[in-house]
Amino acid sequence: MLFKVNFNLVISTSRKPSQITRRFAQFLKHYFNAVYINRGKSSFSKVVNQAKQYENSLLLVITETKGNPSSINIYNLEKDDENPNRSIYINVSLPQENDKVHTDNRIIFINKAGEFEDFFRDCEIVKSDEKINENCIIIRDDEKELISATFIDKKGKNTKFKVYIKGFKFNE
Repeated sequence: MLFKVNFNLVISTSRKPSQITRRFAQFLKHYFNAVYINRGKSSFSKVVNQAKQYENSLLLVITETKGNPSSINIYNLEKDDENPNRSIYINVSLPQENDKVHTDNRIIFINKAGEFEDFFRDCEIVKSDEKINENCIIIRDDEKELISATFIDKKGKNTKFKVYIKGFKFNE
């Protein structure tokens, strides 16, 4: 199924993120044309208040374990700004080179992983007669029983950033 996220994204990290986590957060910022809030020594409530300045926004907080991104907590600030709406447990694979990422504002999620279908229940379902091969994130079951997400830019080029989803949780 094809899905579109109808929210503006605001991205931040846990305190003192590693270089890998900062690089991943910056990639997501550029890919989604999102706002990035540098956490520094700011409290979580200060980050939430900054994120609330952007209308219709979701706050994504990337946390890490042993210096690597390990989860993305998604806060729907209109519903609950203290507890994440969803959490995704991840591993990431970052490319060696830093290529420029080119995307448009309309990014489509192509979900080919059956068990991940519920994750998109608040998203708009997109009907398309044409094959989408640009500005998309392809989510599929991997051969190692993981779910992987591949990011494709507006030129149809694989960005080589890959997210392996180990699990997810709804907190509603």
